[in-house]
Amino acid sequence: AELVIPAIQGIRQARQSGELGATARELQEVAPSIATANEAVDATGVPLFQAQKTLVPSQLEKQSFIASLPAGTLKASKELKAQNAAAGKAVDDFLGLIAPPESVVTGAETFRTAAKTAVKAKVRARKEASSPIYKQAFRRQRKGQLEPINIDALKLKINKMIQQKDPKGEVAKNLQKAVDKLENAGGDLQKLHFAKTEIDQAINSFGADAVGNTTKRFMTDVKNDLTDQLVKQSPSYRAARDEFIRTSPEVTKIQESIIGKIADIKDVDLKSISSKIFNPAETNPAVVAQAKTVITDINPDAWNQLLRVELERRLGSIKPTEGETLQNIPGQLYRAIFGNEKQSQVLYRALNAEQSKNLKYIQTALGRARIGRPGGSQTA
Repeated sequence: AELVIPAIQGIRQARQSGELGATARELQEVAPSIATANEAVDATGVPLFQAQKTLVPSQLEKQSFIASLPAGTLKASKELKAQNAAAGKAVDDFLGLIAPPESVVTGAETFRTAAKTAVKAKVRARKEASSPIYKQAFRRQRKGQLEPINIDALKLKINKMIQQKDPKGEVAKNLQKAVDKLENAGGDLQKLHFAKTEIDQAINSFGADAVGNTTKRFMTDVKNDLTDQLVKQSPSYRAARDEFIRTSPEVTKIQESIIGKIADIKDVDLKSISSKIFNPAETNPAVVAQAKTVITDINPDAWNQLLRVELERRLGSIKPTEGETLQNIPGQLYRAIFGNEKQSQVLYRALNAEQSKNLKYIQTALGRARIGRPGGSQTA
């Protein structure tokens, strides 16, 4: 037995070596490579040739050379065409696992809606934290526990500003609106708070309703002075303001993040959303991971739909079409999907565990199928 069993193993290895065109030593060295290739074949359905499984350089050169010989061209063309078709199908199947085809049309808008919801959720949380304290401050004044708010000095200051400006100009008109709101409040804390909110809205307005930078500067000065008076004369209002400030960093953080920017994106720019999230020139794996966490908490489908939009964008028009034979379709697909190292990292951070596992199989299958082909360098 000590002699027969090793002899049988030696014969088996010699047979396997002969089938693969490799020495017994090479066979031992490439066994892990073959196992990895076989897993990818089983998972994707992309057939791999012997040299593509072993990755032995000499075998890859032979495979490439055989396809260029007259006697080997016909069979090579048939086999490579089948491999091309299988590679295209594997990519299509992977896209189908991520999101349905109609995502290409609906994905960007669905994602923007989820981004808006995420921002509103943070704003709502801040409001829910501070609103009860504001209401308590208003009730205290209604019960006579707080004197009317005195803003005479502020009104005098605003009137002096108006006198120094063109009465028909934008600055004077907006300052007059502000002083009218303060007059109408009559020292009521709640009405003054609403007046401050409306001044805030005027300052932050954009588009057709936006005011000029000079007007914004004067209005900001008025708002700050009014806030100071409210905080100074009402301890309860000060407490509400402190809570508002305490919970504001989370709101600011999401508003200034990529999610906040996408929430404000216009309809005409919807097509650019996937690039803003996945383009390595504009983002990085950490930003993608953070965005994924925010959006999947709101709507997981929104994230997957945009992911399909991005993959379709990367693939463009390189998918195999009828009649393609010796073109290196796996190589084209591989470069389009994975690109450089940073593009690949960004893509993997966008996936969940199951998607990542499947994409790894795709990467292995395409990476192997693109080599050992006729024409040009192996990397091409």
